[in-house]
Amino acid sequence: MKAFPIIVSSPSGAGKTTIVDAVLKRNKTVSRVITATTRAPRTGEKDGVDYLFWSIKQFEQAIKKGQMLEWAQVHTHYYGIPKKSVDSLMKKGICPILVIDVQGARTVKAQYPDAAMVFIVPPSLKELKKRILGRNDNTQDIELRLETAKKEMLELDHYDYALLNDDLEEAVDNMAGIIAAEQCRVSRQDLKIKNLK
Repeated sequence: MKAFPIIVSSPSGAGKTTIVDAVLKRNKTVSRVITATTRAPRTGEKDGVDYLFWSIKQFEQAIKKGQMLEWAQVHTHYYGIPKKSVDSLMKKGICPILVIDVQGARTVKAQYPDAAMVFIVPPSLKELKKRILGRNDNTQDIELRLETAKKEMLELDHYDYALLNDDLEEAVDNMAGIIAAEQCRVSRQDLKIKNLK
């Protein structure tokens, strides 16, 4: 199988990280690409595991050197994917999963046209607000995230799959199914399989 990127986006709080982490435990042919960010770690987050926690200076130097596949400033912080993180996985035949926002998804899809794109949809904005409140983010941030969520939902038509996350176990099963189906596409098979007699 030819490795390809799997792009996963959703509004903040819709469950993308939880779903991806559960799928990674089941499927060893995929690996999460660790995003670099300038925001502070949340409780329990580890550098190099959950995110690459960089200083603003480090991040801006990586941008200047052309080392970022995509990057954006979101909610007053930088977020982005180092190019080498994606390319090194694909060289090993592993599909990189990129958990990124809609802007980053467009940028990555332009560079990797064969990428599969999945948008995780929250059950409702009311439920999304409840989930964000559960993270203990400050109130100003919550309103900003909800407004951003409404704008992000308008990008849904640019994705290959819409995955409703109203039941976590079902959402994880569906994500695993999407990945399995994408990996079985004829266009992703190597010549050895295609040329069997």
